[in-house]
Amino acid sequence: MLKLLNDKQKEAVLRTEGPLLIFAGAGSGKTRTLTYRIAHMIEYKNIPPFNILAITFTNKATNEMKERLAQIIGDRIKQVTIATFHSFCVRILRVEIKRLGYDNNFLILDEEDQLKIINEIYKEDNFNKEFVTPRSMQHRLNYFKCHDLKPESNMEITFAAAYEKKTKEYNALDFQDLLNKTRDLFKEFPKVLEKYQDKFKYILIDEFQDTDNIQYEIIKMLARKSNNIFAVGDDDQSIYSFRGTNYKNMQNFKSDFPDCVTVHLTQNYRSTQTILDGANKLIANNINREAKELFSIINGKINDVTMFQSYNEKEEVEYVLDEIQTLKNKGFKYKDIAILYRNSSILRNFEIGMIQRKLPYRIYGGISYMRRMEVKDAIAYLRLLVDSDDYFSFKRIINTPGRNIGITSINKLDYFKSENSYSVFQLIDNSLEILTERKQNSLFDLKNIIIKYQEMLELDSLVNIFTNYLTELGYYDYLKGMDDSIDRIDNLNEFKSILYNIDEQDSDLSNKNKLVKFFDESTLADNISKKVIDNNGILLSTIHSVKGLEFEVVFLVALEEGIFPNTYLFDTDEELEEERRVAYVAVTRAKQKLILTNAKSRLLYGNSKRNSVSRFLLEFTGGSKIPEFSGFAQAEPVKFDNAIEKLVLQIGDKVINPRYGEGTVLKIEKDIAQIVFPKSGIITKFLIDAKYLMKI
Repeated sequence: MLKLLNDKQKEAVLRTEGPLLIFAGAGSGKTRTLTYRIAHMIEYKNIPPFNILAITFTNKATNEMKERLAQIIGDRIKQVTIATFHSFCVRILRVEIKRLGYDNNFLILDEEDQLKIINEIYKEDNFNKEFVTPRSMQHRLNYFKCHDLKPESNMEITFAAAYEKKTKEYNALDFQDLLNKTRDLFKEFPKVLEKYQDKFKYILIDEFQDTDNIQYEIIKMLARKSNNIFAVGDDDQSIYSFRGTNYKNMQNFKSDFPDCVTVHLTQNYRSTQTILDGANKLIANNINREAKELFSIINGKINDVTMFQSYNEKEEVEYVLDEIQTLKNKGFKYKDIAILYRNSSILRNFEIGMIQRKLPYRIYGGISYMRRMEVKDAIAYLRLLVDSDDYFSFKRIINTPGRNIGITSINKLDYFKSENSYSVFQLIDNSLEILTERKQNSLFDLKNIIIKYQEMLELDSLVNIFTNYLTELGYYDYLKGMDDSIDRIDNLNEFKSILYNIDEQDSDLSNKNKLVKFFDESTLADNISKKVIDNNGILLSTIHSVKGLEFEVVFLVALEEGIFPNTYLFDTDEELEEERRVAYVAVTRAKQKLILTNAKSRLLYGNSKRNSVSRFLLEFTGGSKIPEFSGFAQAEPVKFDNAIEKLVLQIGDKVINPRYGEGTVLKIEKDIAQIVFPKSGIITKFLIDAKYLMKI
């Protein structure tokens, strides 16, 4: 077994006593090392399997570890406790939670269940939904619990107490409670803690960089007695701070366990040295990290890394797809190729390109852009401007946003329309025969908005018509109430880019005929896409969705300032370092070839903008010159009427951000504004710049 390990891996496997901290670089054989360590402890150190606790972060990782271990130690695997943090805590609480005033058969709440309870509290205690929505309160409550913080406002303090009381009445725990209550149990009942300390004398934690503070606190308490703790992770791959993870736990481990031994696994078994040279240069720009460099026994060639700068996003897509065809002709399989991007809004152009060329593709952790709910809703609403008698589209949006028209009412309308051969508007006009006056009035409102924008259709650009139309319909507000509101609004805003292109490409057509042409083309494209979406196809994915995976060829696209790094997501050095770690994760997915692309001009969210080359691309090359753009004809920058040169803000001003929606300025320090976005509950900081904010 040890013959398959390098010297550093052997050290990590053989040193079974005392605290051990392993910095395992990307592709360094972390899973094998962890698995062999457990097997060695049982096979050669005669450590009882029931004294071993191994914590993973996903069910997939748990199952993979069990399968690998079973091949080595057989049935003894059943005595080893291998679990995710949450499932481990459930096991503890099912036995011990009575001490905290709950029954052992407690209910575990998912997000939907939790929101139902929050809505109950709002109704019973008359909380103001206009001030803080239930979903926003859910976000805030989970944020406080995850970060172990006390609620800030009087309303939040009152609500948190009401929530704790209500969940206890239901004998229910939410996901974060599973961790918090286990921590509380160990703190309040030392004998309970000692019981589990005596049981789990050897503790191993995978993906240690992804622990949050409460998870780490639980592990520290468990390991305090035996001092036998093995933590493996990579601080350079900590990219989930939005979930509450704390990459600093890897450095804190050294002070919390001062006698710990640190081992660096830096031999990479995945990528060529050429790729790793760039990755090492990139991540070295982070200050808050353990110093280390990956090396590979695969030397590679200078052309393992290619950089391309296009004039615009269309040329970028054409280049990438041409390169993929070249790679296919050289023997690479489509399934071995991944196109990675920081922002899911980049997906649309690549997906359309795949469809047009009939290339097989798959979208990891997401769905086709044109099949997303909000995109299909938008198309249905636009279809009604072209043909108000499109009953199929009318039925899709009749209760979106909500108009109190449920399935029973829709069935009545179906029958009533069929019996009387009504048009859609005739159906609305006569619907009082089968619907209440309130429901008919809501349909009258819908009809009037459709008629209004039918009359305006040729009087403005499609982008402006679309924005005003959906705003008046209340569709943006409808999306803001959803869990994934930010992504959905991003997708809807990106739809403006489609309309902008339609306006430009078919300028000789009326707006109505532009839309008719678009509907025909999008329907045909969707039909083709159903045939080319293939599990063995080219992968299209955000970077976060492929952490832990590897590909023969990786295209990392849209490497531009403002997109990657995403200027909406950082305003401190620490947040910028996380963006850099995301870039590092992306480039270290590549085994044989890495292609880095950017565009000088990009149409995004309906606006065309010239962006600088991403600092990450410059850092990857060590500051060497990036190749000039490929030479498409120069064009004048696109100008917009709503451009704002200067932005002056005061505390209390209302602003809008294309990603987060409407917000209120809470605080101003020099050129930084702290803003709260009530619909999502997010509080964040922005440069006072018209690129990011618009005063309303």
